[in-house]
Amino acid sequence: MLRFALIALLLLTNTDARAQSSLVGFDGGALAIENTGAADLAASYLITGQHGLQLDFSVGQAEEAWRARVGGHLYLMPGKDRRYGLFIAFSDMNDAPIWAIEGGIEGVWSLGASTMGLRAGAGLTRPGALDYLFAGASWRQQLTETYSVKAEASVQEFDEANLSAIGAQAEISVTYRPRNSPLALSTGYRIDTLTGYAPKATVFAAFAFAFGQRPSFGDADPLASLWSRGLVGN
Repeated sequence: MLRFALIALLLLTNTDARAQSSLVGFDGGALAIENTGAADLAASYLITGQHGLQLDFSVGQAEEAWRARVGGHLYLMPGKDRRYGLFIAFSDMNDAPIWAIEGGIEGVWSLGASTMGLRAGAGLTRPGALDYLFAGASWRQQLTETYSVKAEASVQEFDEANLSAIGAQAEISVTYRPRNSPLALSTGYRIDTLTGYAPKATVFAAFAFAFGQRPSFGDADPLASLWSRGLVGN
């Protein structure tokens, strides 16, 4: 998995500095680290004046092992207030032949001080041949120049012989970002549920650093409720 992680990091950070001053090229990126041990890195590139590519890399705890995830978003920008397109993501567990892949459609709309996001897709895991459907929504509200609040929720359907369940996650967080600063601090509450299992709740804090424009798309893992319970690959 180390080689997998290094390749993903190189793809995200290997940017021509000259592109930053043009309309086509590197648009911006962000690095976020949680007290839970999870870390997320994202970078956005403008392919044309109306098309973009966002790349994501993240690591997180999957019960007693680590999980790495790399993803991409190919999107259209018909206006400054909206972006929508396709995404694909691949996850791999450390020291185990367990992986998952998913893809779907997504969109982000800016509504004044508010930003709304929607996504839906399907995926599968190996081994175990588990396939699943998922959908999610997010809402971010800028309260002041320095404070914002964000709420997001997602639901998944797993319907196979070895696992028939509904999973759901919900999260709310508050972010403080000083004026003209690339740094941000967030704190929030996250709950994760799965049919037949006890809910898992987490209070978290995160530190983030943004360079350039912040990437538009989130990369919530639809298998979070399974990774945390060791059910992927069974």
